[in-house]
Amino acid sequence: MAFTINLGNWGSVFAVPSKVADEKLKLSSAYQLRVLLYVLGHNNMNFTNEEIGKALAMHEEDVKDALTYWVQEGILAFKDDVYTPSDVPVENNSRKEINTPTVQVKEEKPVIKEKVVEQVTEIPQRTVMPRPQKPNHTQIAMMVAKDKTLVDLLNEVQMILGKTMSNSDTATIVYLYDTCGLPAPVILMVVQYCMVINKPNLRTIERIGVQWADEGISTVLEADAKIQEATQSTVAFKRVASVFGIHIAGNPSQKQLSYANKWVEDWKFSDEMLLEAYERCLDAKGEMKFSYIDGILKRWYNDGIKNISEIENKSVQKPRKVVTKQQPSASKLQQKPSYNIEELENDSYFD
Repeated sequence: MAFTINLGNWGSVFAVPSKVADEKLKLSSAYQLRVLLYVLGHNNMNFTNEEIGKALAMHEEDVKDALTYWVQEGILAFKDDVYTPSDVPVENNSRKEINTPTVQVKEEKPVIKEKVVEQVTEIPQRTVMPRPQKPNHTQIAMMVAKDKTLVDLLNEVQMILGKTMSNSDTATIVYLYDTCGLPAPVILMVVQYCMVINKPNLRTIERIGVQWADEGISTVLEADAKIQEATQSTVAFKRVASVFGIHIAGNPSQKQLSYANKWVEDWKFSDEMLLEAYERCLDAKGEMKFSYIDGILKRWYNDGIKNISEIENKSVQKPRKVVTKQQPSASKLQQKPSYNIEELENDSYFD
């Protein structure tokens, strides 16, 4: 009698080290676990980081980071482009043979050490403040396990961006939250603002977030005021650039945004007046200089000039200096000699 055993999904299984479930499951990120399960389930097959990334919808650099993480944690070993279980007693799978430089320290005589210290102290030391480092995968996992607000923040950011964040993206958000001290609602406003200005990348989010943290923005009201100010300056600059007929590659500088906001929002100059100041700058300098244009507009603003006709009237009414030839005073006339020196020199009494 013949029979068949149908194991269904259990027909193809693979082993996962108990160390992963007992110790690493809580501290490892979703990306790291996905990569480990994928490579364990496709053993004895050749892959590249790019191919694994395509299969898991991940960036190849994140795949590489995840594999390196499991090597460092002692789950996998790597040698000659082959990943193997680290506990297999094969020469190629020894963890100590990972490409890690070793340093051999030799004992020195006390006299030599003293001389070295004296030489070092003679060199003036320069203090350099280290830049705060972003948290690594293990630190992020520990913070996520303890802070529900951080978990909600990461989920909200992913929903706003419409994508799953990479390990590097997650580290950036955690860096703004934990190291820079920005509250979660303020970080969400940064992300939403970057979406509005069509720059939904983590580099722009980090730059703006760090700037806000340096300026001490810590509430939703302060963040909203900052966004309103930035939006107003951006609109003003677009108007100025359109009047001048210029295109600035990249983003305008803060100084340029400040100039444009002052001319348009504070001083309320029309396009006609902006163009007149721009053309006068070109005539005088041969190039566009925001500082020179600002000087022209500032003079008009202080004089209360708001249109071209007022500029012409001002130039007509401007009093001209009349230079008159001064008559010599009586004292100077008295000092003038009554004789002709030239005639006396020509006449000789000895002739």
